[in-house]
Amino acid sequence: MYQFTLSVSNSYLSDIDWAQVATVVIAGIVIVLGVLLVLIGVFGGFGKLVSGLENSAKKRKARKESKKADKNNAESVIAVLDSATSKTTVAVQKPAAAVAADHGVSEEVVAAITAAIAASEGSSNFVIRSVKRKEAGSRNPWARAAVADNTRAF
Repeated sequence: MYQFTLSVSNSYLSDIDWAQVATVVIAGIVIVLGVLLVLIGVFGGFGKLVSGLENSAKKRKARKESKKADKNNAESVIAVLDSATSKTTVAVQKPAAAVAADHGVSEEVVAAITAAIAASEGSSNFVIRSVKRKEAGSRNPWARAAVADNTRAF
């Protein structure tokens, strides 16, 4: 059997300047923690900046959409002067429905789709511009490939 012994001379340990070792260790810890705090501050500032920009963009978009909705929902007043009788006729015209029955989709189906979207989104600040019927068998080619791959036999 082999026997190993480790011998450290007392002169080696006595030659170490422990004050310098402590200074280096403490300085290293302070530098690492300081850089960590600086990085936390930088990333926190960037996060607040980005969220502030996103919120202001959402507010601008909401204001723009509300103005557009107000414009679309406004009733138009039509005044007609009849030259023969010198009478003025005033008519109030309501705006047309937001979504007409497109592609054979009835108005009841459009209303049901709108109600479902309103229930799932939780807000009424949206406009459905069109409803189009999609063929039952038309899938994205990538989706068809995924289905074929996931359903093939082992």
